[in-house]
Amino acid sequence: MKQIECYIVQDLLPLYIDHACSKLTAEDIAGHLQSCENCKELYEEMSSNICSALQASELDSRKIFRHAKKSILAIILALAAVISCFVINTGGAWTGGAADISNMIVTILYVIFWSVFSVLSKEYMPLIKISFAISFITFVSAVFGLISRAFHIGGFITGILSVFSSIPFYGLRFFMDWTGLYTAVAALSLAWLIYTLYSKRALERTTDLKGD
Repeated sequence: MKQIECYIVQDLLPLYIDHACSKLTAEDIAGHLQSCENCKELYEEMSSNICSALQASELDSRKIFRHAKKSILAIILALAAVISCFVINTGGAWTGGAADISNMIVTILYVIFWSVFSVLSKEYMPLIKISFAISFITFVSAVFGLISRAFHIGGFITGILSVFSSIPFYGLRFFMDWTGLYTAVAALSLAWLIYTLYSKRALERTTDLKGD
C-alpha cells in the first residue's frame, strides 16, 4: 500500500467523504486512516459536520414546503370566502334595499374570516401582502362610498368603485343605512390595514435579525 503524507490526506478528505475520488485513492486514504489517529479524528469530525449540514438543509426544505402548503391553502380559502360572499350578496347590494338575515350571516362570517386570516398570516409575507391588498382595496372602496353619499354621486362607475365594500358588507344593511355601512367598513378595514402593516414590519425585523 502506498504511503501518503498527512497533509495530502487532509486535503483529499472532502473528496473522500463525498466519494468523489478514484478507487485507488480511496483505498490509499482508507489505509492511512487506519494507521493515523490524527487524520482519523479529522475525518470523523468532517463527516459529522457534513451530516449535520445535510440534516439542517433537509429540515429547512421541509419547513419551506410546509409554509408553502399553508400559504396555498390560505389563498384558496381567502378566494373562496370572497367569491361566496359576492355570490350571495351581489343581488341585494345592487338593488340597494335592506338586507335579510342570510346576508347578515354571510357578512359576519366574512368579517370573522378576514380577522382570523390577518392574525394567522403574520408569519408569512405572501399572506400578509394579500391581507394588506384586500384591506387597502376595501378601505379605498368604503371611503369612496362615503364621498359618493356625501356629494350625492351616483351611477354605474360609483357602484363599481364601491363594490368591495358594498357587496361583502351588505349584511350590515340589516342594521343600518348605506352611510353607516361605509363608515363601519372604513373603520374596520383601517384597523386591518394598521395590523397588517405592523405584522409586515415585525416580520421584516425578525428576518433581519436572523440574517445578522
